[in-house]
Amino acid sequence: MTALLWACQGGSSATEVVINANSRRIDLIAQTSTIRSDGTWSVSGGVTHGDATAVLQDGRVLTLADGTLAESSCLFPDALNACVLLADTLGDGLVWFALVAAPAEGTTELELPAIETLIDGVTYAQLTNGWEVPLLDKVVRRCKEETPNLTAFVQKFADRHVTIVDLAQAQVSAVRCIGQ
Repeated sequence: MTALLWACQGGSSATEVVINANSRRIDLIAQTSTIRSDGTWSVSGGVTHGDATAVLQDGRVLTLADGTLAESSCLFPDALNACVLLADTLGDGLVWFALVAAPAEGTTELELPAIETLIDGVTYAQLTNGWEVPLLDKVVRRCKEETPNLTAFVQKFADRHVTIVDLAQAQVSAVRCIGQ
């Protein structure tokens, strides 16, 4: 596969191709209980430095290996229930992941950037940051002005909305107009 990536990208290294990918297909969304490490683990420059273990709230344990492609906006990943992990997986391994701050205690709704495009027969949405997230069959539209369907909503409100992931279902459950 590395050779195929290299050939398709005109000789670029496979790592360079993956780091510069425009989109990330997320197939795992879960709140973490904690991230455990030897104390030197970090995410910078688009990759992890050092090894860590992510313990998810459902009890699953994932290895965050040194050099894994990643990004993080979660300020305290080792704090209890502080982050949500969004990941592109291949089997049991992580190809890429992001750690974002968990929603306030008592809610299971995680806010993400606006939907840019609906893809795969409206089963996935590509967000303005390039992430591709799965959609529930029915996505609620929370806006004063009604639209006939999600496609019309995305066209009308472009970057003036947020995308809401229901963490219990690990899929987009709603979109909300900004300021409402």
